[in-house]
Amino acid sequence: MATAQSPQNQATGGQMQQGQGTATSPLDNLTYDLVTVLHEKCKGLEAYDKYLSDAQTNAEARQLLETIRQADVQHVQQLRDCLSKVLVGGSGGRAQTGQGS
Repeated sequence: MATAQSPQNQATGGQMQQGQGTATSPLDNLTYDLVTVLHEKCKGLEAYDKYLSDAQTNAEARQLLETIRQADVQHVQQLRDCLSKVLVGGSGGRAQTGQGS
């Protein structure tokens, strides 16, 4: 069973080591993945404004969209926090050794 690779890793033939960038990209896979998911979630949040406007005449649909949007807002916050920790810690997804913590 093949595992999914980020486009960044696919471009290098899957040879990138975890926690390291490549000659063409300074981001490790985990950082790239988190940035990509965060970006896509933010694009989705922008779209909800139109969807909610379209659902003004249907209370059930509007409530459902508002609930889903709120969950996505929470996911964006979680992704942002996780990305911040990865960037500050520089672990790139590797477990830290506990030194200096």
